[in-house]
Amino acid sequence: MPEARKLTITGWLGYMPQELLDAFSAEMGVVVEYIGYDTTEAAIAALEQGTGYDLMIVSYQFIPDLISSGAIVPINYANIPNTRNLSANFRDLAFDPGNRYSVVYQWGTTGLLIRTDLLDRPIMRWSDLWEPALDGKILLWPIPRDAVNVLLKSLGFSINTTNPAHLATALERAPDFARRVGWVGEGVETVTPYLVSGEYVVGLGWAYDALDAQRQSDQIAYITPGEGTILWVDSFVIPAVSMQQALAEQFIDFFLRPDISALVTNELATATANEASWPLVKPEFRDSEIIFPSLTTLQRAELELPLDPETQAKYDEIWNAFFVAKP
Repeated sequence: MPEARKLTITGWLGYMPQELLDAFSAEMGVVVEYIGYDTTEAAIAALEQGTGYDLMIVSYQFIPDLISSGAIVPINYANIPNTRNLSANFRDLAFDPGNRYSVVYQWGTTGLLIRTDLLDRPIMRWSDLWEPALDGKILLWPIPRDAVNVLLKSLGFSINTTNPAHLATALERAPDFARRVGWVGEGVETVTPYLVSGEYVVGLGWAYDALDAQRQSDQIAYITPGEGTILWVDSFVIPAVSMQQALAEQFIDFFLRPDISALVTNELATATANEASWPLVKPEFRDSEIIFPSLTTLQRAELELPLDPETQAKYDEIWNAFFVAKP
């Protein structure tokens, strides 16, 4: 008996419902392996070192470099007719003109989760993270660009700044900021345990974290700070090393069925770009500004832009400076 075909997918830990994987496996008669990662950088490094992924979910800002390096291949849309279900807002995006190499998986906002009962005064802005009362009570994810973004926002700068004075200030302030924060541990899927325990009172998070935390405590709120949120977009891409490109495209098409995209949103509490699935999303999720933010929130939001090599080197330097504060 011939061995079943296998599709190997990588994405964030806990970011793909097992029910979806099982349904695709049963329908196509294939084996599906989902490998969770802690950071997109780690997944890309594994790819560069020869790991044979067939399909990857990556943060959008990495896509231009993956295209230019030849690490991913153009998508054959003849195998993905369900792309017609995508909202017009998620077509022809700046990081991949014409969507030649990527299809949006999920998207959302970045904000702060706060223990309202453990704060003397409300937190409303990124700049509030410098309040002395929050020393040692702030939790960040050890994701380089995310951590640098928070620092830049807290100083009143754009997350995409190329201004040498802004970057010099961020570099100078990074060790001080790092002394005030803790880091989410490896393999952890959500900040909820840290906040529920009271070990930390502010945590960087997303809609999934917010709703997960609020199920466990009515003392945890999610805010998009006054200076504006940071949007995130995760997309499917197909590595050039994949031996199963057509199968990977069939998986994307399967995901874009309205009921399947709704399944993902209903389980993960993250927004889908699949417009045809919206009527199938739980009403409390569809109507939630945490998951599907208002136009006002989106108008104040920033998308991470790819950085030129010189600026990227400065951002890397700022990230490394965080650890000057470590013993």
